Amino acid sequence: MSVSRRTLLTAGATAAAFAAAGTSTPATAQTGGIDVHAHCIPNALIPVLKAHGAAHDIEVVESAGETRIRLGSLTTGPLDPRLSDLPARIATMNRTGIERQLVSPFIGLTAYHLPDAAARWYSRAHNETMAQTTRSAPHRFTPMATVPLQSAGAADELVYAVEQLGMAGVEVSTDAGPRDLDDVSVEPFWEAAENLQALILIHPSASARVQLPYRLGNFVGNPSDTTLAIARLMFGGVLDRHPHLRICLVHGGGFLPYQAGRLEHGFRVYGGEHIKTSPLELLRRLSYDTVLHSPGRVRTLIDLVGIDRVLLGTDYPFDMGDPDPQGTLAAIPGLRERDRLQIARKNAERLIRPRAASSPAPA
Repeated sequence: MSVSRRTLLTAGATAAAFAAAGTSTPATAQTGGIDVHAHCIPNALIPVLKAHGAAHDIEVVESAGETRIRLGSLTTGPLDPRLSDLPARIATMNRTGIERQLVSPFIGLTAYHLPDAAARWYSRAHNETMAQTTRSAPHRFTPMATVPLQSAGAADELVYAVEQLGMAGVEVSTDAGPRDLDDVSVEPFWEAAENLQALILIHPSASARVQLPYRLGNFVGNPSDTTLAIARLMFGGVLDRHPHLRICLVHGGGFLPYQAGRLEHGFRVYGGEHIKTSPLELLRRLSYDTVLHSPGRVRTLIDLVGIDRVLLGTDYPFDMGDPDPQGTLAAIPGLRERDRLQIARKNAERLIRPRAASSPAPA
């Protein structure tokens, strides 16, 4: 199932440029922030899909200068070239004071609807090419995996990604395809993630899935997706069964922190068949990025969950991301310099266990 070395080397020229760009970073080395919310399409993924995707009903569609990927019955929109422009990524990081990115998959490529065998092959191809890409500049990038969450192989793929490829964790979509995140069939994945102490970045997908006017699928649908998904993990008992999960919610947790009182009231009034712990306490076990587009609302989040639970994020390279993450930190009311350092990097350093691949690049 591993991707061939020859296919991975088709992206060698780009990776070389990436590595060269990544070595000239004295201004940010050991002083910049750690961005926990950034997306990437590995530079060898497209060649791998072109060479081998057809056998799994996967196709790269190129037309009028745009690239889309058909994954079974669904086709992405045009892929943003910035997702694979590695030298430009390094330059942006240097300009905005980011020392390291956790690079996660583009959420539109999770492919939870694929049949089991195709989903397993695709996740393995994505993870191996992501590991290969980040290996070009390991001091600037930490890779995050994808897994076939619709498959019984999700836990096995996470173990492989963490233990064999040295990945820090996994990005999971709020939309898990035919099942929800609290479904009993997903339980082996949560158990594996807890045992591995892997970081789990939970990311919404409503903007690609829900058709609403005025871009409301993005503006409102995405934070709504996150809110509902985490509420299911709470009231479905997942967070009680796995109290040591290392979960980070993007976009400041969606609407969840700002409806905490309602969840708490509902728990007190109605209780629950599976939930045993106060929603407010569960909220304080999770972590959150700073992509709220309002320093004042980040302050509100800090006051609710604690400063040790807030991490720097950008949502790179998308237009709805934060183009000036250090400026956001500087504008949060009432923070001391040590507080800013904690959000900028210390909290991420605590959550991300150092990992090393157990073997060379896949053969």
